[in-house]
Amino acid sequence: MSNTKPRQVEPPDDDESQSDFMDRCIEELVGDGLDDDEAEEACQLMWDERGALRTSGVIQKTSTQLAAGLDFVLSDETPDRIGDIIMVDGWDLASFKKNPIALFSHRSDFPVGTWKNLRSEKSALRGELSLAPEGTSDRIDEIRRLINAGILRAASVGFRPRAYEAIKDNDGNFVGYRFTKQELLETSLVSVPANPNALAVAKSLNISPATLDLVFAGQGRKGAIDRRRGSTGGQARTTPNRKGTTMSLAQRIKDAEQRLLALKDELRAHFEKIDDTNVTDEQLETTSDLNTKIDQADRALAALRDSERHLAATSEGGTGGGSTAVALRSTTAMTGGTGGATERRPFSVAPKKVEPLEYLVRAGTVMLFAQLHRKPMDEIRRSIYGDDEPTRAVLDWVVRAATAPAMTNVTGWAAELVQQIVTDFMDLLMPKSVFPRLAGFGLSLTFGRNGKIIIPTRSRTPTIAGSFVGEGAPIPVRQGAFTSQTLTPKKMAVITTWTREIDEHSIPAIEGLMRNAIQEDTAVSLDAVLLDANAATVVRPAGILNGVAAIAATAGGGFNAIVGDIKNLSGALLTGTAGNVRAPCWLMNPQQVNSAGLIAAPGVGAFPFRDEISRGTLSGWPIIDSGTVPMGTVVAIDAADFVAVGGDAPRFEISDQATLHFEDTTPADIGTPGTPPVVAAPVKSMFQTDMLALRLILPVNWTIRRSGVVAWTQAVTW
Repeated sequence: MSNTKPRQVEPPDDDESQSDFMDRCIEELVGDGLDDDEAEEACQLMWDERGALRTSGVIQKTSTQLAAGLDFVLSDETPDRIGDIIMVDGWDLASFKKNPIALFSHRSDFPVGTWKNLRSEKSALRGELSLAPEGTSDRIDEIRRLINAGILRAASVGFRPRAYEAIKDNDGNFVGYRFTKQELLETSLVSVPANPNALAVAKSLNISPATLDLVFAGQGRKGAIDRRRGSTGGQARTTPNRKGTTMSLAQRIKDAEQRLLALKDELRAHFEKIDDTNVTDEQLETTSDLNTKIDQADRALAALRDSERHLAATSEGGTGGGSTAVALRSTTAMTGGTGGATERRPFSVAPKKVEPLEYLVRAGTVMLFAQLHRKPMDEIRRSIYGDDEPTRAVLDWVVRAATAPAMTNVTGWAAELVQQIVTDFMDLLMPKSVFPRLAGFGLSLTFGRNGKIIIPTRSRTPTIAGSFVGEGAPIPVRQGAFTSQTLTPKKMAVITTWTREIDEHSIPAIEGLMRNAIQEDTAVSLDAVLLDANAATVVRPAGILNGVAAIAATAGGGFNAIVGDIKNLSGALLTGTAGNVRAPCWLMNPQQVNSAGLIAAPGVGAFPFRDEISRGTLSGWPIIDSGTVPMGTVVAIDAADFVAVGGDAPRFEISDQATLHFEDTTPADIGTPGTPPVVAAPVKSMFQTDMLALRLILPVNWTIRRSGVVAWTQAVTW
């Protein structure tokens, strides 16, 4: 296909048939420079997806990102090849997670495993593929080999759109749809577009021809072109506008039903907008026009259904003989007895009348051969009887009617007998906190019974330094200046609740888990405030970066960049303290620390910082590393001027009597006087509901005693 992405055409209207849309779309895209086959493929894809969108059906989208091992990107916010965007935060995964089966190529009869750890991460919906165990079947083992060889590395989602909006470019042209809310229905493993190298690798892995056809056949342009070739198997048409493109009668009936339904919906919506007491001429004209269109669509649908009934009777060799019967018989396929090869029935031979009992015999034959050859029943059926629709329907009915073995995952048939065990609780991996280690380098205080802590200090200006004076000359009299900082108690607090039943029966005990979880999460939250640049308020202290402008990072990366950043940051600290740095230290992300130790000196090949980094220092200053420091940000601080008050002794209290407003963002008082009074909701009584509430109170405050003792940079290149 051409590398130039064609402009998007307007999607099909509700009353536009597939044939009309294909003609219009292909003509526009050929005018944009696509060749005939490329335009046809693009238009077929747009019809399939836009048609599903119009009817609220299932849409299938393949991710543009390939898998890393068994970690797949199921969907992301990258515009796909027809311009659509799926917003990651709009996914509804609740129903899918109840049965997260992984399919192959959207085939419900071909499960290959399950999806685990479904999550939204880095603007993408991601999941880990857990394949069925090796030895489950020959086909599953072949799929496992193709995944390990890097041939099967893409995933595709099938979803039902719930909310979407049109995307238009700067000129107002339609580009695609942005899906903002969608329900995940199924997720499949799909092959990347076939190429000779991938096919050669697959053959070298001793993959069966049937699986090769399943994985590689129908990919890219070929499948779309073959679907629209004539019944004789000849070349596809190459007329630019594809006038006269044929469509099955069943598809025409389906399109007519959709048009009729859309017109009725439009009429219903129109009446909802009309005020019966003031009907305008324009509204009456619209009503009349819609009624006329509905009558025409109804008559057209009735005519198509009559045609379908007449043609069905003719094809059975009944009363509708004549030239029509001859034409239908001339294109009726008859299947060979062994290889399943398809031939054309002669004009003079009537189609064979299949007795109902023979379909049951066919179903039994397919099931027997499938068991003997360990192959899917659909594959056996097609190889013997081709695509005969009655045979497929009877086989599906027989298979569904058969009993199933007891399985661990079938509710009502043995799932209830499966034993369960819960392993030891696995602690969450949390980043190390900056605050307690930084406070250890600085000055730690406590309020005790005091309501304020005042920290006095002398200003650098005006100076009261002595001066040289002459004999008998008057000596200057100078005045100094003092300032102070005042610290008042501030606190971090949170409440969580649980029922009495889980308190008495949980293993490990839920109270201990909640205490640890609150402390760990609060430490991360505390660091987020400590390391920001926001000013102090009545409820929180100022971040240590408040009022400090970032120093530009040294460009270029590598050794020169890290040396330049060290010089700039340490120089700023030495300047701010007049060269009297007392307890300097670095604040970095652990990845940044690791990167510094791996930097080699140019032309030497040695790693000059590796040994020092392993000792926890850089340029002689200690390193405080934490995942709460943003990647790329490096802070240099003279910790001697960092004053921390409290923060080391959290207070936990538990109650079964409290009444709480259950709100996690903006909790309110239970009741506020007024006319009328305001009552918070929802409110629960711990006593009435037999629940327990755990409260954390963490008194904490901090300050930087003087300016010039903090320097930082961001977006470093090493």
